[in-house]
Amino acid sequence: MYAAPSHLIRSTSGLRTNNPLGPAAEMRFRRLLPHAIVVYHAVGAVAWGDQQPLISEPSGAATPILTPDFSEFVQRLIENGKIPGLTVAVVRKDGPTELGAWGIKSEEGAAMTSDTLFSIASCSKAFVSASLGILIDDFAHGRNVTPLPTGLSSLTWKSKLADILPHDWKLSDPWASGSANLIDILSHVSGTAGHDLAIKQTDTVLDVTRNLRNFRPSFELREKWYYNNQMYMVGAHIVSTLSGTRYVDFVKERISNPLKMNHTTYSVGKAVKTGKATETWTSFGRLIPRWLTEDSIDLTAGPGGLISNVEELALWVRTFLNDGVNPATGKPIIPTAAFNTITSAQSIMKGSTFGDPELSIVGYGLGWTRFSYLGHDVIQHSGSSPGVSALITAALSDGVGIVVLANADEKDQPLTNISFMIARRAFGIAEPPPSKSHASRAPGQSQPTGEEFQSRPTPADTSSQVDLRGTYHNIGYGTSELCSVNSTSNHCRAVLDNFRSFDEALTQHTPDLFAAWDTIMTTHARFTPINGGHEILIGSIYPKGYGKDTSPFTTLRPVAFAEFVVEGERVIGFGIRGITDARTGGIEEAADVWFVKQR
Repeated sequence: MYAAPSHLIRSTSGLRTNNPLGPAAEMRFRRLLPHAIVVYHAVGAVAWGDQQPLISEPSGAATPILTPDFSEFVQRLIENGKIPGLTVAVVRKDGPTELGAWGIKSEEGAAMTSDTLFSIASCSKAFVSASLGILIDDFAHGRNVTPLPTGLSSLTWKSKLADILPHDWKLSDPWASGSANLIDILSHVSGTAGHDLAIKQTDTVLDVTRNLRNFRPSFELREKWYYNNQMYMVGAHIVSTLSGTRYVDFVKERISNPLKMNHTTYSVGKAVKTGKATETWTSFGRLIPRWLTEDSIDLTAGPGGLISNVEELALWVRTFLNDGVNPATGKPIIPTAAFNTITSAQSIMKGSTFGDPELSIVGYGLGWTRFSYLGHDVIQHSGSSPGVSALITAALSDGVGIVVLANADEKDQPLTNISFMIARRAFGIAEPPPSKSHASRAPGQSQPTGEEFQSRPTPADTSSQVDLRGTYHNIGYGTSELCSVNSTSNHCRAVLDNFRSFDEALTQHTPDLFAAWDTIMTTHARFTPINGGHEILIGSIYPKGYGKDTSPFTTLRPVAFAEFVVEGERVIGFGIRGITDARTGGIEEAADVWFVKQR
Protein backbone atom coordinates (compact mmCIF):
# COMPACT_ATOMS: atom_id res chain seq x y z
CA MET A 1 0.00 0.00 0.00
CA TYR A 2 3.09 1.91 0.40
CA ALA A 3 4.78 3.46 -2.61
CA ALA A 4 4.78 6.08 -5.37
CA PRO A 5 6.12 6.52 -8.89
CA SER A 6 9.80 7.35 -8.88
CA HIS A 7 9.29 10.20 -11.35
CA LEU A 8 7.31 12.04 -8.68
CA ILE A 9 9.41 11.39 -5.60
CA ARG A 10 12.96 12.19 -6.56
CA SER A 11 13.12 14.98 -4.00
CA THR A 12 11.31 13.31 -1.14
CA SER A 13 13.14 11.76 1.77
CA GLY A 14 12.48 8.72 3.89
CA LEU A 15 9.46 6.64 3.05
CA ARG A 16 8.33 6.13 -0.50
CA THR A 17 4.88 7.27 -1.48
CA ASN A 18 1.87 7.24 -3.72
CA ASN A 19 0.36 9.87 -5.98
CA PRO A 20 -2.83 11.55 -7.37
CA LEU A 21 -5.34 14.33 -7.15
CA GLY A 22 -7.14 16.56 -9.54
CA PRO A 23 -8.75 19.90 -10.48
CA ALA A 24 -11.97 21.40 -9.21
CA ALA A 25 -14.73 20.80 -11.70
CA GLU A 26 -18.44 21.48 -11.72
CA MET A 27 -20.54 18.33 -11.73
CA ARG A 28 -22.47 17.77 -14.92
CA PHE A 29 -25.31 15.28 -14.85
CA ARG A 30 -25.50 13.42 -18.11
CA ARG A 31 -26.29 9.99 -19.36
CA LEU A 32 -23.78 8.36 -21.68
CA LEU A 33 -24.31 5.57 -24.15
CA PRO A 34 -22.81 2.16 -23.27
CA HIS A 35 -19.09 2.02 -24.00
CA ALA A 36 -17.46 -0.47 -26.31
CA ILE A 37 -14.68 -2.54 -24.77
CA VAL A 38 -11.65 -3.77 -26.64
CA VAL A 39 -9.85 -6.67 -25.01
CA TYR A 40 -6.27 -7.81 -25.53
CA HIS A 41 -5.97 -11.27 -24.05
CA ALA A 42 -2.61 -13.02 -23.71
CA VAL A 43 -2.73 -16.56 -25.04
CA GLY A 44 -0.42 -19.37 -26.02
CA ALA A 45 2.84 -20.17 -24.22
CA VAL A 46 3.08 -19.54 -20.51
CA ALA A 47 6.67 -18.38 -20.10
CA TRP A 48 7.03 -14.76 -19.04
CA GLY A 49 8.06 -13.25 -22.34
CA ASP A 50 6.21 -15.56 -24.69
CA GLN A 51 2.60 -14.35 -24.60
CA GLN A 52 1.14 -13.35 -27.96
CA PRO A 53 -1.74 -10.88 -27.40
CA LEU A 54 -4.77 -10.97 -29.67
CA ILE A 55 -5.52 -7.44 -30.87
CA SER A 56 -8.77 -6.01 -32.16
CA GLU A 57 -9.59 -2.38 -32.87
CA PRO A 58 -12.19 -0.34 -30.97
CA SER A 59 -15.47 0.46 -32.68
CA GLY A 60 -16.48 4.08 -33.18
CA ALA A 61 -14.30 7.09 -33.84
CA ALA A 62 -11.68 6.44 -31.18
CA THR A 63 -8.17 5.81 -32.45
CA PRO A 64 -6.83 2.60 -30.87
CA ILE A 65 -3.96 3.04 -28.44
CA LEU A 66 -3.17 -0.57 -27.53
CA THR A 67 -1.82 -1.40 -30.97
CA PRO A 68 0.55 -4.24 -31.93
CA ASP A 69 3.60 -2.00 -31.53
CA PHE A 70 2.38 -0.98 -28.07
CA SER A 71 2.01 -4.66 -27.21
CA GLU A 72 5.60 -5.25 -28.27
CA PHE A 73 6.69 -2.36 -26.06
CA VAL A 74 4.88 -3.87 -23.06
CA GLN A 75 6.29 -7.31 -23.83
CA ARG A 76 9.84 -5.94 -23.71
CA LEU A 77 9.13 -4.17 -20.42
CA ILE A 78 7.78 -7.23 -18.66
CA GLU A 79 10.66 -9.36 -19.92
CA ASN A 80 13.34 -6.86 -18.88
CA GLY A 81 11.56 -5.88 -15.68
CA LYS A 82 10.88 -9.41 -14.38
CA ILE A 83 7.12 -8.92 -14.36
CA PRO A 84 5.20 -12.20 -14.67
CA GLY A 85 1.92 -10.56 -15.68
CA LEU A 86 0.38 -7.18 -16.33
CA THR A 87 -3.00 -5.69 -17.27
CA VAL A 88 -3.95 -2.30 -18.73
CA ALA A 89 -7.12 -0.28 -19.20
CA VAL A 90 -7.35 2.85 -21.34
CA VAL A 91 -10.51 4.68 -20.29
CA ARG A 92 -12.30 7.41 -22.22
CA LYS A 93 -14.86 9.77 -20.73
CA ASP A 94 -17.46 9.04 -23.38
CA GLY A 95 -15.80 6.52 -25.67
CA PRO A 96 -14.62 2.91 -25.76
CA THR A 97 -12.44 1.31 -23.12
CA GLU A 98 -9.43 -0.66 -24.31
CA LEU A 99 -8.23 -3.54 -22.16
CA GLY A 100 -4.95 -5.43 -22.40
CA ALA A 101 -3.41 -8.40 -20.65
CA TRP A 102 0.10 -9.86 -20.94
CA GLY A 103 1.98 -12.70 -19.24
CA ILE A 104 0.78 -15.10 -16.56
CA LYS A 105 -1.17 -14.91 -13.31
CA SER A 106 -0.14 -18.17 -11.65
CA GLU A 107 2.92 -20.30 -11.08
CA GLU A 108 1.19 -22.96 -13.15
CA GLY A 109 1.21 -20.60 -16.12
CA ALA A 110 -2.44 -19.54 -16.36
CA ALA A 111 -2.67 -16.69 -18.85
CA MET A 112 -3.29 -13.19 -17.55
CA THR A 113 -6.72 -11.77 -18.44
CA SER A 114 -8.32 -8.35 -18.05
CA ASP A 115 -10.65 -9.64 -15.31
CA THR A 116 -7.75 -10.90 -13.16
CA LEU A 117 -8.00 -9.57 -9.61
CA PHE A 118 -5.09 -7.69 -8.01
CA SER A 119 -4.53 -5.95 -4.73
CA ILE A 120 -4.27 -2.31 -5.80
CA ALA A 121 -2.29 -1.28 -2.71
CA SER A 122 -2.22 2.49 -2.12
CA CYS A 123 -4.56 3.20 -5.01
CA SER A 124 -7.12 2.19 -2.35
CA LYS A 125 -6.63 5.55 -0.63
CA ALA A 126 -8.89 7.37 -3.08
CA PHE A 127 -11.78 5.24 -1.83
CA VAL A 128 -11.21 6.56 1.71
CA SER A 129 -11.36 10.19 0.64
CA ALA A 130 -14.38 9.52 -1.57
CA SER A 131 -16.15 7.75 1.32
CA LEU A 132 -15.45 10.65 3.66
CA GLY A 133 -16.76 13.08 1.04
CA ILE A 134 -19.96 11.05 0.74
CA LEU A 135 -20.27 10.95 4.54
CA ILE A 136 -19.75 14.73 4.85
CA ASP A 137 -22.52 15.23 2.30
CA ASP A 138 -24.81 12.85 4.23
CA PHE A 139 -24.42 14.90 7.39
CA ALA A 140 -24.91 18.17 5.49
CA HIS A 141 -28.24 16.96 4.11
CA GLY A 142 -29.56 15.09 7.14
CA ARG A 143 -28.99 11.60 5.75
CA ASN A 144 -26.68 10.56 8.58
CA VAL A 145 -27.68 7.58 10.72
CA THR A 146 -25.48 8.40 13.72
CA PRO A 147 -25.12 11.67 15.64
CA LEU A 148 -21.93 13.69 15.68
CA PRO A 149 -19.86 13.62 18.85
CA THR A 150 -20.85 16.11 21.51
CA GLY A 151 -19.40 19.52 20.75
CA LEU A 152 -19.11 18.95 16.98
CA SER A 153 -21.92 20.85 15.24
CA SER A 154 -21.10 19.86 11.65
CA LEU A 155 -18.78 17.58 9.71
CA THR A 156 -16.55 19.28 7.12
CA TRP A 157 -13.09 18.75 5.66
CA LYS A 158 -11.85 21.32 8.18
CA SER A 159 -13.33 19.47 11.17
CA LYS A 160 -10.64 18.72 13.74
CA LEU A 161 -9.72 15.13 14.52
CA ALA A 162 -9.83 15.93 18.23
CA ASP A 163 -13.54 16.73 17.83
CA ILE A 164 -14.33 13.82 15.49
CA LEU A 165 -12.59 11.16 17.59
CA PRO A 166 -12.42 12.74 21.06
CA HIS A 167 -11.61 9.47 22.81
CA ASP A 168 -9.20 7.99 20.25
CA TRP A 169 -7.22 10.78 18.57
CA LYS A 170 -4.08 12.21 20.10
CA LEU A 171 -0.65 13.17 18.78
CA SER A 172 2.46 13.73 20.87
CA ASP A 173 2.53 17.41 19.83
CA PRO A 174 -0.38 19.04 21.75
CA TRP A 175 -0.89 21.85 19.22
CA ALA A 176 -0.92 19.50 16.23
CA SER A 177 -3.16 17.10 18.11
CA GLY A 178 -5.77 19.78 18.75
CA SER A 179 -5.48 21.54 15.37
CA ALA A 180 -5.14 18.76 12.75
CA ASN A 181 -8.16 18.40 10.46
CA LEU A 182 -9.28 15.88 7.84
CA ILE A 183 -7.45 17.64 5.01
CA ASP A 184 -4.23 17.67 7.04
CA ILE A 185 -4.16 13.93 7.67
CA LEU A 186 -5.32 12.91 4.18
CA SER A 187 -2.85 15.23 2.40
CA HIS A 188 0.04 13.93 4.51
CA VAL A 189 0.93 17.11 6.40
CA SER A 190 0.00 16.00 9.92
CA GLY A 191 3.63 16.44 11.04
CA THR A 192 3.81 12.77 12.03
CA ALA A 193 5.74 10.58 9.63
CA GLY A 194 4.51 7.12 8.72
CA HIS A 195 5.57 4.34 11.05
CA ASP A 196 4.55 1.26 9.06
CA LEU A 197 7.14 -0.86 10.84
CA ALA A 198 5.25 -0.37 14.10
CA ILE A 199 2.02 -1.93 12.77
CA LYS A 200 1.61 -5.49 14.02
CA GLN A 201 -0.43 -8.26 12.41
CA THR A 202 -2.60 -8.38 15.53
CA ASP A 203 -3.34 -4.64 15.62
CA THR A 204 -6.79 -3.20 15.06
CA VAL A 205 -7.55 0.14 13.43
CA LEU A 206 -8.33 1.49 16.89
CA ASP A 207 -4.93 0.26 18.13
CA VAL A 208 -3.19 2.11 15.30
CA THR A 209 -5.18 5.29 15.89
CA ARG A 210 -4.45 5.36 19.61
CA ASN A 211 -0.78 4.50 19.04
CA LEU A 212 -0.16 7.71 17.06
CA ARG A 213 0.35 9.59 20.35
CA ASN A 214 3.46 7.49 20.97
CA PHE A 215 5.43 8.74 17.94
CA ARG A 216 7.64 11.80 18.01
CA PRO A 217 6.57 14.57 15.65
CA SER A 218 8.81 14.74 12.59
CA PHE A 219 7.70 18.22 11.54
CA GLU A 220 5.32 20.97 12.56
CA LEU A 221 1.72 20.52 11.49
CA ARG A 222 1.41 21.55 7.80
CA GLU A 223 5.17 22.21 7.57
CA LYS A 224 6.07 19.43 5.15
CA TRP A 225 4.49 16.68 3.08
CA TYR A 226 5.41 13.24 4.39
CA TYR A 227 3.61 10.01 3.56
CA ASN A 228 1.69 8.30 6.33
CA ASN A 229 -0.37 5.15 5.78
CA GLN A 230 -1.68 5.20 9.34
CA MET A 231 -3.67 8.36 8.63
CA TYR A 232 -5.71 6.47 6.04
CA MET A 233 -6.40 3.82 8.63
CA VAL A 234 -7.71 6.68 10.77
CA GLY A 235 -9.80 7.89 7.81
CA ALA A 236 -11.41 4.48 7.39
CA HIS A 237 -11.99 4.35 11.16
CA ILE A 238 -13.84 7.69 10.97
CA VAL A 239 -16.10 6.38 8.19
CA SER A 240 -16.95 3.33 10.29
CA THR A 241 -17.52 5.38 13.45
CA LEU A 242 -19.73 8.06 11.92
CA SER A 243 -21.63 5.90 9.42
CA GLY A 244 -22.47 3.19 11.92
CA THR A 245 -21.28 0.55 9.47
CA ARG A 246 -18.05 -1.25 8.71
CA TYR A 247 -15.84 0.76 6.33
CA VAL A 248 -15.62 -2.04 3.75
CA ASP A 249 -19.41 -2.34 3.73
CA PHE A 250 -19.77 1.44 3.29
CA VAL A 251 -17.53 1.31 0.21
CA LYS A 252 -19.49 -1.59 -1.21
CA GLU A 253 -22.89 0.06 -0.65
CA ARG A 254 -22.03 3.59 -1.74
CA ILE A 255 -19.36 3.04 -4.42
CA SER A 256 -18.81 -0.53 -5.66
CA ASN A 257 -22.44 -1.60 -6.01
CA PRO A 258 -23.69 1.55 -7.80
CA LEU A 259 -20.79 1.30 -10.26
CA LYS A 260 -21.38 -2.44 -10.83
CA MET A 261 -17.89 -3.26 -9.58
CA ASN A 262 -19.20 -6.70 -8.73
CA HIS A 263 -15.91 -8.53 -8.17
CA THR A 264 -14.18 -5.69 -6.30
CA THR A 265 -13.64 -6.70 -2.68
CA TYR A 266 -11.48 -6.32 0.41
CA SER A 267 -11.56 -10.08 1.07
CA VAL A 268 -8.64 -12.04 -0.36
CA GLY A 269 -10.60 -15.21 0.43
CA LYS A 270 -13.49 -14.12 -1.79
CA ALA A 271 -11.10 -13.03 -4.52
CA VAL A 272 -9.29 -16.38 -4.51
CA LYS A 273 -12.57 -18.28 -4.50
CA THR A 274 -13.52 -16.69 -7.84
CA GLY A 275 -10.48 -18.30 -9.46
CA LYS A 276 -9.55 -14.89 -10.89
CA ALA A 277 -7.02 -13.69 -8.29
CA THR A 278 -3.41 -13.39 -9.41
CA GLU A 279 -0.53 -14.92 -7.52
CA THR A 280 2.24 -12.51 -6.52
CA TRP A 281 6.00 -12.21 -7.04
CA THR A 282 8.92 -10.20 -5.68
CA SER A 283 10.74 -7.63 -7.79
CA PHE A 284 13.45 -10.24 -8.43
CA GLY A 285 11.15 -13.04 -9.54
CA ARG A 286 10.33 -15.18 -6.50
CA LEU A 287 6.77 -16.25 -5.83
CA ILE A 288 5.49 -15.06 -2.43
CA PRO A 289 2.21 -15.44 -0.53
CA ARG A 290 -0.49 -12.81 -1.08
CA TRP A 291 0.20 -10.22 1.59
CA LEU A 292 -3.43 -9.44 2.44
CA THR A 293 -5.15 -11.74 4.93
CA GLU A 294 -8.72 -12.19 6.09
CA ASP A 295 -7.69 -11.24 9.63
CA SER A 296 -6.27 -7.89 8.53
CA ILE A 297 -9.14 -6.70 6.31
CA ASP A 298 -10.24 -3.81 8.53
CA LEU A 299 -6.63 -2.84 9.31
CA THR A 300 -5.40 -2.62 5.71
CA ALA A 301 -8.62 -1.61 3.93
CA GLY A 302 -8.08 2.15 4.12
CA PRO A 303 -4.46 2.57 3.04
CA GLY A 304 -4.11 -0.42 0.72
CA GLY A 305 -6.59 -3.28 0.97
CA LEU A 306 -8.83 -3.05 -2.09
CA ILE A 307 -8.79 -5.92 -4.61
CA SER A 308 -10.07 -5.26 -8.12
CA ASN A 309 -9.31 -5.62 -11.84
CA VAL A 310 -8.76 -3.19 -14.70
CA GLU A 311 -12.26 -3.79 -16.07
CA GLU A 312 -13.92 -2.56 -12.87
CA LEU A 313 -11.34 0.09 -12.08
CA ALA A 314 -12.15 1.52 -15.51
CA LEU A 315 -15.66 2.20 -14.15
CA TRP A 316 -14.13 3.96 -11.13
CA VAL A 317 -11.84 6.08 -13.30
CA ARG A 318 -14.64 6.98 -15.72
CA THR A 319 -16.58 8.33 -12.72
CA PHE A 320 -13.71 10.76 -12.10
CA LEU A 321 -13.62 11.70 -15.79
CA ASN A 322 -17.32 12.61 -15.37
CA ASP A 323 -16.78 14.79 -12.30
CA GLY A 324 -17.90 12.17 -9.78
CA VAL A 325 -21.03 11.13 -11.68
CA ASN A 326 -21.77 7.53 -12.66
CA PRO A 327 -22.12 7.91 -16.45
CA ALA A 328 -24.24 4.76 -16.69
CA THR A 329 -26.99 6.25 -14.51
CA GLY A 330 -26.35 9.97 -14.42
CA LYS A 331 -26.36 9.84 -10.63
CA PRO A 332 -23.54 11.25 -8.51
CA ILE A 333 -21.24 8.87 -6.68
CA ILE A 334 -18.95 11.55 -5.24
CA PRO A 335 -20.72 14.83 -4.37
CA THR A 336 -19.55 17.88 -6.32
CA ALA A 337 -17.96 19.70 -3.37
CA ALA A 338 -16.17 16.54 -2.26
CA PHE A 339 -14.94 15.81 -5.80
CA ASN A 340 -13.46 19.30 -6.05
CA THR A 341 -11.67 18.99 -2.70
CA ILE A 342 -10.41 15.48 -3.30
CA THR A 343 -8.97 16.24 -6.73
CA SER A 344 -7.37 19.58 -5.86
CA ALA A 345 -3.82 19.82 -4.53
CA GLN A 346 -3.90 20.47 -0.79
CA SER A 347 -0.16 20.20 -0.08
CA ILE A 348 3.10 20.38 -1.99
CA MET A 349 4.64 16.97 -2.53
CA LYS A 350 7.46 17.99 -4.85
CA GLY A 351 8.20 21.69 -5.16
CA SER A 352 10.63 21.53 -8.09
CA THR A 353 10.78 19.84 -11.47
CA PHE A 354 14.53 19.25 -11.03
CA GLY A 355 15.06 20.14 -14.66
CA ASP A 356 12.54 17.69 -16.11
CA PRO A 357 10.79 19.62 -18.92
CA GLU A 358 7.94 17.09 -19.12
CA LEU A 359 6.71 17.40 -15.53
CA SER A 360 5.47 20.19 -13.29
CA ILE A 361 5.77 20.49 -9.55
CA VAL A 362 3.56 17.96 -7.76
CA GLY A 363 0.76 18.59 -5.30
CA TYR A 364 -1.07 16.06 -3.17
CA GLY A 365 -4.82 16.13 -2.72
CA LEU A 366 -6.77 13.55 -0.77
CA GLY A 367 -5.66 10.17 -2.04
CA TRP A 368 -4.42 11.56 -5.36
CA THR A 369 -1.46 13.58 -6.55
CA ARG A 370 -1.93 16.38 -9.06
CA PHE A 371 0.63 17.56 -11.58
CA SER A 372 1.11 18.43 -15.22
CA TYR A 373 2.59 16.05 -17.78
CA LEU A 374 3.58 17.67 -21.08
CA GLY A 375 1.21 20.53 -20.27
CA HIS A 376 -1.76 18.28 -19.51
CA ASP A 377 -3.37 18.35 -16.07
CA VAL A 378 -3.20 14.93 -14.43
CA ILE A 379 -4.28 13.23 -11.21
CA GLN A 380 -2.53 10.00 -10.32
CA HIS A 381 -1.76 7.52 -7.57
CA SER A 382 0.46 4.49 -7.41
CA GLY A 383 0.49 1.50 -5.14
CA SER A 384 3.17 -0.98 -4.14
CA SER A 385 2.85 -3.78 -1.64
CA PRO A 386 4.54 -7.18 -1.42
CA GLY A 387 3.93 -8.87 -4.76
CA VAL A 388 1.94 -6.12 -6.52
CA SER A 389 2.34 -2.76 -8.22
CA ALA A 390 -0.43 -0.44 -9.42
CA LEU A 391 -0.76 2.93 -11.11
CA ILE A 392 -3.99 4.83 -11.84
CA THR A 393 -3.93 8.04 -13.86
CA ALA A 394 -6.67 10.40 -15.05
CA ALA A 395 -6.28 13.45 -17.28
CA LEU A 396 -9.57 15.07 -16.29
CA SER A 397 -9.61 17.86 -18.87
CA ASP A 398 -8.64 15.47 -21.66
CA GLY A 399 -11.19 12.84 -20.65
CA VAL A 400 -8.67 9.99 -20.59
CA GLY A 401 -7.80 7.55 -17.80
CA ILE A 402 -5.17 4.81 -17.49
CA VAL A 403 -5.00 1.80 -15.17
CA VAL A 404 -1.94 -0.45 -15.03
CA LEU A 405 -1.62 -3.42 -12.65
CA ALA A 406 1.34 -5.81 -12.27
CA ASN A 407 1.79 -8.93 -10.14
CA ALA A 408 5.31 -8.09 -8.94
CA ASP A 409 6.40 -5.46 -6.43
CA GLU A 410 8.55 -2.35 -6.92
CA LYS A 411 7.62 -1.91 -10.58
CA ASP A 412 6.91 1.82 -10.45
CA GLN A 413 9.15 2.65 -13.38
CA PRO A 414 7.78 0.12 -15.91
CA LEU A 415 4.21 1.10 -14.98
CA THR A 416 5.11 4.77 -15.37
CA ASN A 417 6.67 4.07 -18.77
CA ILE A 418 3.49 2.36 -19.92
CA SER A 419 1.21 5.08 -18.55
CA PHE A 420 3.22 7.90 -20.10
CA MET A 421 3.32 6.19 -23.49
CA ILE A 422 -0.47 5.82 -23.40
CA ALA A 423 -0.83 9.45 -22.29
CA ARG A 424 1.31 10.69 -25.17
CA ARG A 425 -0.79 8.77 -27.65
CA ALA A 426 -4.04 9.97 -26.08
CA PHE A 427 -2.80 13.59 -26.12
CA GLY A 428 -1.66 13.27 -29.73
CA ILE A 429 1.96 14.02 -28.82
CA ALA A 430 4.73 12.37 -30.80
CA GLU A 431 6.68 9.78 -28.89
CA PRO A 432 10.34 10.74 -28.27
CA PRO A 433 13.22 8.66 -29.62
CA PRO A 434 14.22 5.77 -27.32
CA SER A 435 17.25 7.66 -25.99
CA LYS A 436 14.99 10.37 -24.55
CA SER A 437 11.89 8.43 -23.61
CA HIS A 438 10.79 7.42 -20.14
CA ALA A 439 11.04 3.83 -21.33
CA SER A 440 14.79 4.21 -21.57
CA ARG A 441 15.12 4.67 -17.84
CA ALA A 442 16.16 1.47 -16.14
CA PRO A 443 13.12 0.03 -14.32
CA GLY A 444 13.52 0.38 -10.59
CA GLN A 445 17.09 1.63 -10.93
CA SER A 446 16.78 3.49 -7.64
CA GLN A 447 15.29 0.54 -5.82
CA PRO A 448 17.47 -2.21 -4.33
CA THR A 449 16.30 -5.76 -4.89
CA GLY A 450 16.20 -8.67 -2.54
CA GLU A 451 18.88 -10.36 -4.64
CA GLU A 452 21.45 -7.96 -3.22
CA PHE A 453 20.90 -9.28 0.28
CA GLN A 454 20.63 -13.02 -0.24
CA SER A 455 24.18 -13.59 1.02
CA ARG A 456 25.90 -10.23 1.08
CA PRO A 457 29.41 -9.78 2.49
CA THR A 458 29.50 -8.25 5.95
CA PRO A 459 31.18 -4.80 6.16
CA ALA A 460 34.04 -4.27 8.53
CA ASP A 461 32.92 -3.97 12.13
CA THR A 462 32.96 -0.27 12.91
CA SER A 463 30.74 -0.53 15.98
CA SER A 464 31.71 -0.41 19.60
CA GLN A 465 33.16 -3.58 21.06
CA VAL A 466 30.46 -3.40 23.73
CA ASP A 467 27.95 -6.24 23.62
CA LEU A 468 24.83 -4.71 22.02
CA ARG A 469 22.66 -7.80 22.35
CA GLY A 470 19.56 -7.51 24.46
CA THR A 471 15.94 -6.46 24.72
CA TYR A 472 14.98 -2.94 23.61
CA HIS A 473 11.68 -1.11 23.96
CA ASN A 474 9.87 1.82 22.39
CA ILE A 475 6.31 2.56 23.48
CA GLY A 476 5.09 2.96 19.90
CA TYR A 477 6.99 0.02 18.41
CA GLY A 478 6.93 -2.40 21.32
CA THR A 479 9.73 -4.69 22.47
CA SER A 480 12.34 -6.36 20.29
CA GLU A 481 15.23 -8.64 21.17
CA LEU A 482 18.44 -8.07 19.20
CA CYS A 483 20.46 -11.26 18.83
CA SER A 484 24.06 -11.86 17.82
CA VAL A 485 25.46 -15.00 16.21
CA ASN A 486 26.56 -16.06 19.70
CA SER A 487 23.13 -15.70 21.34
CA THR A 488 21.84 -18.91 22.90
CA SER A 489 18.23 -18.20 23.93
CA ASN A 490 15.55 -20.27 22.24
CA HIS A 491 14.13 -17.13 20.66
CA CYS A 492 17.48 -16.07 19.21
CA ARG A 493 18.29 -19.56 17.98
CA ALA A 494 15.05 -19.55 16.01
CA VAL A 495 15.83 -16.10 14.60
CA LEU A 496 19.36 -17.12 13.61
CA ASP A 497 18.13 -20.33 11.99
CA ASN A 498 16.00 -18.21 9.67
CA PHE A 499 18.95 -16.02 8.68
CA ARG A 500 21.28 -18.98 8.21
CA SER A 501 18.78 -20.55 5.83
CA PHE A 502 19.81 -18.11 3.10
CA ASP A 503 23.12 -16.67 4.41
CA GLU A 504 25.71 -19.40 4.77
CA ALA A 505 28.41 -16.79 5.38
CA LEU A 506 27.34 -16.20 8.99
CA THR A 507 30.12 -17.14 11.41
CA GLN A 508 30.87 -16.52 15.06
CA HIS A 509 32.77 -13.41 13.96
CA THR A 510 29.83 -11.81 12.12
CA PRO A 511 29.21 -8.50 13.95
CA ASP A 512 25.61 -8.01 12.79
CA LEU A 513 22.57 -8.07 15.04
CA PHE A 514 19.43 -9.97 14.13
CA ALA A 515 15.81 -9.69 15.20
CA ALA A 516 12.31 -10.90 14.53
CA TRP A 517 10.35 -7.90 13.26
CA ASP A 518 6.80 -9.10 12.83
CA THR A 519 4.62 -6.48 11.14
CA ILE A 520 1.86 -6.56 8.55
CA MET A 521 4.50 -6.80 5.80
CA THR A 522 7.76 -7.99 7.37
CA THR A 523 9.17 -10.79 9.50
CA HIS A 524 12.81 -9.93 10.34
CA ALA A 525 15.42 -7.19 10.70
CA ARG A 526 19.22 -7.14 10.43
CA PHE A 527 21.49 -4.46 11.89
CA THR A 528 24.76 -4.26 9.95
CA PRO A 529 27.68 -2.15 11.32
CA ILE A 530 28.59 0.61 8.92
CA ASN A 531 30.00 4.15 9.20
CA GLY A 532 29.96 4.25 12.97
CA GLY A 533 26.38 3.07 13.25
CA HIS A 534 24.17 0.28 11.95
CA GLU A 535 22.30 0.03 8.66
CA ILE A 536 18.90 -1.56 9.32
CA LEU A 537 17.65 -4.05 6.73
CA ILE A 538 14.04 -5.10 7.14
CA GLY A 539 11.89 -7.53 5.14
CA SER A 540 10.68 -11.10 5.17
CA ILE A 541 12.53 -14.41 5.21
CA TYR A 542 11.25 -17.54 3.49
CA PRO A 543 13.46 -20.33 4.90
CA LYS A 544 11.69 -22.98 2.84
CA GLY A 545 11.06 -20.86 -0.21
CA TYR A 546 7.54 -20.63 -1.55
CA GLY A 547 5.64 -22.44 -4.24
CA LYS A 548 7.55 -24.89 -6.40
CA ASP A 549 10.91 -23.31 -5.59
CA THR A 550 11.78 -24.47 -2.08
CA SER A 551 15.16 -22.75 -1.91
CA PRO A 552 15.32 -20.13 0.88
CA PHE A 553 15.33 -16.43 0.07
CA THR A 554 14.68 -13.04 1.65
CA THR A 555 13.27 -9.63 0.79
CA LEU A 556 15.46 -7.76 3.30
CA ARG A 557 16.39 -4.26 2.17
CA PRO A 558 17.93 -1.20 3.87
CA VAL A 559 15.31 1.14 5.33
CA ALA A 560 16.96 3.16 8.11
CA PHE A 561 20.07 3.89 10.15
CA ALA A 562 20.54 3.14 13.86
CA GLU A 563 22.98 4.65 16.36
CA PHE A 564 23.61 3.06 19.76
CA VAL A 565 24.35 5.08 22.87
CA VAL A 566 26.91 3.52 25.20
CA GLU A 567 28.13 4.90 28.53
CA GLY A 568 31.24 3.05 29.63
CA GLU A 569 30.30 -0.58 29.07
CA ARG A 570 26.59 0.05 29.59
CA VAL A 571 24.28 0.25 26.58
CA ILE A 572 21.59 2.90 27.06
CA GLY A 573 19.62 2.28 23.86
CA PHE A 574 19.59 3.07 20.16
CA GLY A 575 17.97 5.69 17.96
CA ILE A 576 16.62 5.27 14.44
CA ARG A 577 17.22 8.21 12.13
CA GLY A 578 16.47 9.08 8.54
CA ILE A 579 13.28 11.14 8.51
CA THR A 580 14.28 14.59 9.75
CA ASP A 581 17.40 16.42 10.90
CA ALA A 582 15.36 19.13 12.58
CA ARG A 583 15.89 17.88 16.13
CA THR A 584 18.97 18.93 18.06
CA GLY A 585 20.82 17.33 20.91
CA GLY A 586 22.25 13.87 21.38
CA ILE A 587 21.06 10.70 19.70
CA GLU A 588 18.40 10.07 22.33
CA GLU A 589 16.84 13.49 21.76
CA ALA A 590 17.40 13.78 17.99
CA ALA A 591 16.37 10.27 16.87
CA ASP A 592 13.11 9.76 15.02
CA VAL A 593 12.50 6.67 17.17
CA TRP A 594 14.31 5.94 20.44
CA PHE A 595 14.57 2.39 21.85
CA VAL A 596 15.59 1.98 25.50
CA LYS A 597 17.62 -1.09 26.45
CA GLN A 598 15.76 -3.07 29.08
CA ARG A 599 18.12 -5.97 29.65
